Amino acid sequence: MKRFAICVGLTKLDPDHYGGWDGNCPGCDRDVARFAEVCHDAGFDGVTALVNAAVTTPGVYGAFSEVCRQLEEGDLLVLYNSGHGGQQRDTDGDEEDRKDETLCWYNGEVVDDQIGQYLCRLAKGTRVLFVSDTCNSGSNYRGIRRRSTPVRLHTEATRKFQGALIHFGGCADGRSSYGADDGGAWTNALLDAMARARKPISYREWFFRAKCRTARPQVPVFAEWGGPSFAEKVALQ
Repeated sequence: MKRFAICVGLTKLDPDHYGGWDGNCPGCDRDVARFAEVCHDAGFDGVTALVNAAVTTPGVYGAFSEVCRQLEEGDLLVLYNSGHGGQQRDTDGDEEDRKDETLCWYNGEVVDDQIGQYLCRLAKGTRVLFVSDTCNSGSNYRGIRRRSTPVRLHTEATRKFQGALIHFGGCADGRSSYGADDGGAWTNALLDAMARARKPISYREWFFRAKCRTARPQVPVFAEWGGPSFAEKVALQ
């Protein structure tokens, strides 16, 4: 079994792509370094850490494509993102609230549908842990089908994803994730929960232990996509 991680974080954004806003977000570089270290110490086969100007669509997609070629059924891919997250008007009708969730990368926002398309490239049976320490992170990895619509309106990603994904979102869509110079509150809680564990813990245990360490009003979100579930397996294994 192979294990890879791609960890990205942004303390700033390119103002030319955000209407003059520089996206100051202190602590995200610290988040990336510490989460990447956890994966490295767990014996991962490869850990890629990208910060600020390196976190562009071509840069992340290049790192993802390189890892994607090496992953097979049963392998694990950890995706970690610390920074800003936003929302845009949904243009393809797959969102119940008519808003796409986004990740704010250095050269512009990336919508959830595009992240979903990335994930569809993975080999059948690949396991994915996606950790989002951003605002609007409840479903920022794919579009969500509106409950009142027929099955035919499922997103392309929903139809084609053949892996199993666990998502640790820092908050629900439309809500905020918090942080400071010492890093994101959600990342700090996750790392603290792992460090305090006296024995190996499952993904589900890891999430809920960290959730208990996250101060309100921030409420992290747990979700699964695809299958079969690996939430009861030992985390990062």
